[in-house]
Amino acid sequence: MRKKMCVWAVALAGFTSSVRILPAQSDAWLMKNYRFTGPPAPRSIQPVDPVMAELQRVQSATLWIMRQAKSDGDYPTALAAASQAAMNAQAIAAITERRIALATQAREIAEESTAGVQPALYFIAFRDHTVVTATQYWVDRWLLHYMTQQGSHVQVRMDLVDRELSVRLNRELNQEFRLPQ
Repeated sequence: MRKKMCVWAVALAGFTSSVRILPAQSDAWLMKNYRFTGPPAPRSIQPVDPVMAELQRVQSATLWIMRQAKSDGDYPTALAAASQAAMNAQAIAAITERRIALATQAREIAEESTAGVQPALYFIAFRDHTVVTATQYWVDRWLLHYMTQQGSHVQVRMDLVDRELSVRLNRELNQEFRLPQ
């Protein structure tokens, strides 16, 4: 086996020394000969888990060792590599099943928490005697920001808000509504 590995190493060294690095091609040549598609769509590329990537790398190396040992007639090494490959495959399957179970559980919890739950509604009264409902609100200096039930973000000046009426309306609904002075 060592003799074959030495032959492969010498052949690889000879190949790499014969490869010539070409100067960079011009942009016109690249545009003519290659089709550029741009970046991938958002969320189309899933993040790679480092543990799973390492297991895949180990599995690939193990399978290569198994095939190489078999072709060399080194059957004890091939059997050991096959055993290791089987254990790697079981580990990969167990991790994948666990991740699927966790993702399913998280999705079920999210569905349960949002099912039938109405978001808190706040009443915001204005000095022109109009009242709007908001699902969220926050204050940024002299601006009041709020989200409508339809999901729109609205900004109004604080001097246009009727503070006393807004607090009273929300207190009647047992909803805490605070605006800074």
